[in-house]
Amino acid sequence: MAHVVDVATARVGTPLHTPFVTALRRAVALSSVIVTVTDDEGRSGSGEAPEVWRVTGETLGGIEACVRGPLSAVLREWDLDGPVAALAARLDDVIVGNAGAKAACEVAVTALVAARTGQPLHRLIGATVDEVATDMTVAADAAPATTTRLTRAGFRRLKLKVGVDPNDVSRVVQIWENATVPVRIRIDANQGWDLRTAVAAIEAWLRAGVDLEFVEQPLPRWDLAGHARLRREVPVPIMLDESVFTPADLLRAADAGSADLLNIKLAKCGGLQRGIELAAHARDAGMDVMVGSMMESRIGVAAAAALAATVAPGVTHDLDAAWWSIDPDAPGSPYRGDRFRLPG
Repeated sequence: MAHVVDVATARVGTPLHTPFVTALRRAVALSSVIVTVTDDEGRSGSGEAPEVWRVTGETLGGIEACVRGPLSAVLREWDLDGPVAALAARLDDVIVGNAGAKAACEVAVTALVAARTGQPLHRLIGATVDEVATDMTVAADAAPATTTRLTRAGFRRLKLKVGVDPNDVSRVVQIWENATVPVRIRIDANQGWDLRTAVAAIEAWLRAGVDLEFVEQPLPRWDLAGHARLRREVPVPIMLDESVFTPADLLRAADAGSADLLNIKLAKCGGLQRGIELAAHARDAGMDVMVGSMMESRIGVAAAAALAATVAPGVTHDLDAAWWSIDPDAPGSPYRGDRFRLPG
C-alpha cells in the first residue's frame, strides 16, 4: 500500500491589492494555512484552510494544531490506492468541527492521488469541464465607479456586499446605473440586516429596476424563520450561506422553508466529498447550489472551482477570492474575464 510520508503546514499572509469589506469584517490580506502531503515517491498535493473567525471560528494556530495532531495521523495511515471519497468520513471520526482543516487535508490527499494517477484533481472527482464562470464581488465600501472597471474586465454578474452602509439602497442603484453593459446583481448582506431592513431594501431596488438575481444571507444565521418569512414577502430568490455548514443544517433550513439557493464552501462543509454530498441533499430539498470561497489563495479557489465544475458546471459561481491577491491579467492567471480555468 502507498502512504503519505510527510504532512507539512505553511502560513500564508498575502496582501490584497484592494481591501475586502463585508458586514462581518474588513480584510487587507488573506490569512490561511496551506497543507501539503507527500508520498514516498516525492509526489505531493496541497489544500488550503482559511482563517475566518467570524464564520468558521478557525484560527491559524488551531488549524495547524488540528492538522499536525489527529488529522496527520489519519493521513499517514491512509491507503493512497484506496477510494479517496472515503477519507472525509475518517477525518470526521477523529475530531469534531474544524471543517476548514479537514477540507485542506482532504483536498491535499485528493490532489496527491490525482498526481499519482496522472489526471487533474477536478477530473478525478467527476468534473467534465475545465473552466467555470464566476461573479465578481464589490466590497461594501467600494465606489459606484467600480462597476465600469469590472464590466470592462468581462464580469457580467456582480455580487454587492451590503449591511454596513446605511446608504446601501442608493449605493446599489448607483452601481447598477453605472454599468455600461447588462449585468445581473447579486446581493450579500452577510447577516447584516433584520427582516424590515431586508424587505425595504429589496422592494426599493425592484422599484428602481435593478436586475436582482438573488439575495444572500440577509439575516442572522440562526434566523431560519425570518428567512422563510422574507421569501414569502419578496419575489427574489433567497440564498443561505452562513446558516448551512452540514446536511443537518440544510435539513433544518429546508424544513423551515428558508431558502431557494445554497452557497457551498469547502471551509464550511469539510471538503470535496462533503461538498458533493451537500449539493445532492440541497437538490433533493428543491434548492439550487452555487460554490463559493472564503478569502483564499489560488490553491483554495482551485479546489472550490473543482467542486463547482463537478456539481454545477453551468452555474456562475463565486470564485473571485484569488483575484484579490494576484494580478489577474498576468501570465498564468487562472482568470480569463469571468472564467476561472482549472489547473491541468
